[in-house]
Amino acid sequence: MKYLFKTLIVFTTIFLSLKFLLFLFNDGHNITYNVGNFKIKEILNTKNNNNYYFELTHEKFKINFQINKDYTKAENIIKKIEYKKIDGYECILPIFKNNNILTDVMCLKNNEITYAHNLNNSNIKKYLKTIKNYNQENYQDKATAIKLSNTQTIYKDNFLENHYIAMETYKGLNLFNGNENSVKIFENDVYTKPISFFTDKYYIVADYTQTYTFKNFYVINIINGKKINIRSYDDISFDSYIEGAIGTDVYLFDRENNKQYKISIEDESVQEFHDKNNLQTYNGKWQDMTLSEAINGVKFNNYYTEDIKGYDKVDKINNYYYMYQKENNHYKVYRADIQNKKIKTYLFNTTNLDSIIYLEDAIYYQNGNTFYYYTNNGERKIITNTELEFNNDISFGVYQNR
Repeated sequence: MKYLFKTLIVFTTIFLSLKFLLFLFNDGHNITYNVGNFKIKEILNTKNNNNYYFELTHEKFKINFQINKDYTKAENIIKKIEYKKIDGYECILPIFKNNNILTDVMCLKNNEITYAHNLNNSNIKKYLKTIKNYNQENYQDKATAIKLSNTQTIYKDNFLENHYIAMETYKGLNLFNGNENSVKIFENDVYTKPISFFTDKYYIVADYTQTYTFKNFYVINIINGKKINIRSYDDISFDSYIEGAIGTDVYLFDRENNKQYKISIEDESVQEFHDKNNLQTYNGKWQDMTLSEAINGVKFNNYYTEDIKGYDKVDKINNYYYMYQKENNHYKVYRADIQNKKIKTYLFNTTNLDSIIYLEDAIYYQNGNTFYYYTNNGERKIITNTELEFNNDISFGVYQNR
């Protein structure tokens, strides 16, 4: 009997250990369950930041979305679904485990999802007031404007923790990270700086005190404002452009001399990367580029994309496609899950495709004279600069300190 008891303990210990190991190394799950009249497909991918993907189906209604929350690999995390048909829209709000509301109400019409915070419909607004524990104010921008100068206003209440923001000025850089300050680079105003770039936590700019060629790059750390100089052994023509960056390595093409340079910020060095007979560009991987393409200004595309017809720009970030469609003087921005790109979600408008910055929990962008960020709680103003009415070359950078 004693031997049997010991054997039972050993097998129980082995069973629990195996169960723990399976849990530890489990990459997620793919399950189907029902909540009320809805069939739910739930996919967890723990390799991608605890990303949950959902498809909710009811009769002809079908909607898909993602959330990013650590539920310790739990299954069946949608516990309740609010659903209502209003003015041609079908509106839905999933209630998650522990009564969490992790997304705004989503309204579907013509295969396009619009969050309630982007809809100006009086009947939908009345309906939102009837949903228990749902607060419309969570999805509204209530920040107070703080005027810094005749041209610049900030919305400090909206600043996100550990997000370091910088904006070009004519003499240098303004930093916004809780304590607003400026870094002076040039004694005189420089109104356009084509050879400048934000990457990682750095801003890099050519030495615009020179006339035709330069050897110095100025680099600013946008967290602490520290400035360094990086010197090239070669004279670089101002008929150059920055192709892009990979991490803290910045790549430049000199049209006059037909040379490609790599500026390593971490190593504080400038090296010739390729000559005119061996040029390369980066589109998720290195590939050959002709001299003609380089002279015409081909830039890096750090986001793998596929051809989705009808859009001016498509980026693939994690499990989403971000799709930019021109409309009048702006671009409408949509998001679609890579597992079902037929259903798209409208997010925001932007007037500058080059202003887009994707971070872990926010997308920063420019619309008119104002820079914003977007999360699933809607868009928030960050900085308004009326100089952008006259000079759209003023650039903007953000670094998220993890």
